[in-house]
Amino acid sequence: MRVTVESTGGFTGRETVVARYDTAALPSGAAGRIRDAVRALDAAQARGGGGEVGADLPAYRITVSEDAGLRAETRVYEVRGDPATAGSPALRTLLTGPDTP
Repeated sequence: MRVTVESTGGFTGRETVVARYDTAALPSGAAGRIRDAVRALDAAQARGGGGEVGADLPAYRITVSEDAGLRAETRVYEVRGDPATAGSPALRTLLTGPDTP
């Protein structure tokens, strides 16, 4: 699983890659935390949770690519809000790294 996190919001609106992970290259514990974060994003998306609303809020695009046998699957998540406050714990994991508790 490959995960790319881009910052896309705020006043500037610039898109910047802030984190990249390839679970195949990570130790098993760290890879598991990345997979758990992606599962949490799946669950939040299923519930309709996109985060806070506001043009000046930070926003993140998380792109997840997986090889599923003979085909590749890509999912994209949009998460808004400040991850340091009430933001998504999954987003915090992806921004701070899988080795940070």
